Amino acid sequence: MSSPPILHLQDIHLTYGVTPLLEGAELSLSPGDRLCLVGRNGSGKSTLMKIASGEIEPDSGEVFVQPGIMVAYLEQDPDFKGYETIEECVLDGLMNNEDQQRAFQLMADLRLDPKAIIAPLSGGERRRTALAKLLAPDPDILLLDEPTNHLDLPAIEWLEQVLLQSRAAIVLISHDRRFMENVSRQTLWLDRGQTKIM
Repeated sequence: MSSPPILHLQDIHLTYGVTPLLEGAELSLSPGDRLCLVGRNGSGKSTLMKIASGEIEPDSGEVFVQPGIMVAYLEQDPDFKGYETIEECVLDGLMNNEDQQRAFQLMADLRLDPKAIIAPLSGGERRRTALAKLLAPDPDILLLDEPTNHLDLPAIEWLEQVLLQSRAAIVLISHDRRFMENVSRQTLWLDRGQTKIM
């Protein structure tokens, strides 16, 4: 018997202007699920992730997140506004000692200097900073939109191992086929506004 979902999107509709983007899309995630979300460019994959994260509201449909569940979302182009250093960004919002220790370990694993200024960072350094911030609080659900963008091979392999060992349920969008196949266990296809499990 499968566990009840900790995240459930049902009959999601969203229209941009006059163009329907999502027309009854669904997404259900139970503890330990590893789902890759696939579809053509412009099919609404990132939009569905933003709805799942609570960042945008659908026109209609139901979005359920089990109370007490922490959802963490890695967008394609993370926003570092308001942060001067990597440390300031990664530690923001971390209250307990365990999370802070995990944050410093993640920065070390990702070859990040906590005191480095964010503004001049390369794309790869910014992506690694975003990953450290995402993983530090040990969330229950990880929504990952192209997490390997700008990463070199050692960082990709490190991330793959971290995700395989993570207790979190995962939804993943990626053009890196090998990474996607290694991390995910199920495929959700988004086509013409609707989703189906492959």
